[in-house]
Amino acid sequence: MRRAGPRRTQGVLGGRSDEVVRRVLDAAIAELARVGYAGLHMEAVAALADVHKTTLYRRWPSRGALIAAVVERLRGPQRDRPLPDTGRLEDDLLAAFALRATIAGATEGKAWARLLDERHTPELAPIVEAAVAGRRKEWRAMITRGIERGELPEGTNPELVLHFIRAIVDARPASASTAWRAAAVRTVVAGARAGTLVR
Repeated sequence: MRRAGPRRTQGVLGGRSDEVVRRVLDAAIAELARVGYAGLHMEAVAALADVHKTTLYRRWPSRGALIAAVVERLRGPQRDRPLPDTGRLEDDLLAAFALRATIAGATEGKAWARLLDERHTPELAPIVEAAVAGRRKEWRAMITRGIERGELPEGTNPELVLHFIRAIVDARPASASTAWRAAAVRTVVAGARAGTLVR
């Protein structure tokens, strides 16, 4: 009978791997938030995680492999907390931006912001873009539901609606007041209702 080899889960060997993975990904997220991808060094992550660098390289042989695991970790809360569907477009958008602001203030949010800033780096682009595409689809779905409910005219371009709302909200930092976010949502939704944001 053939003996089973070591089990691999997301590129990680068994044994005490769960604890190693947790410490390393926590350390990598903290380093990303502090120095960004360009300043991230595997040795610094290993030291912060209190693991030997050979242990790190055995599981993640490159920065790209480590970042792929980090992005998968960062996407976890998104999968667990889908964007809201309250039955009213403005409420959906306000709740979604409030959630985004909460995440942005955490270490994980700061690490993600760093990755977004450097997303055009060749080795980062496919990893980050895949994660962004999934969340963007959820945002578009909110606008599409509003169109289907008759809150916005048929032919409204969901991408344009989101582009203008984000441009106004992001004119201030993620910690912008609820009143500022509400004003941005009301202004753009009113414009869309007037038929100014069509395909």
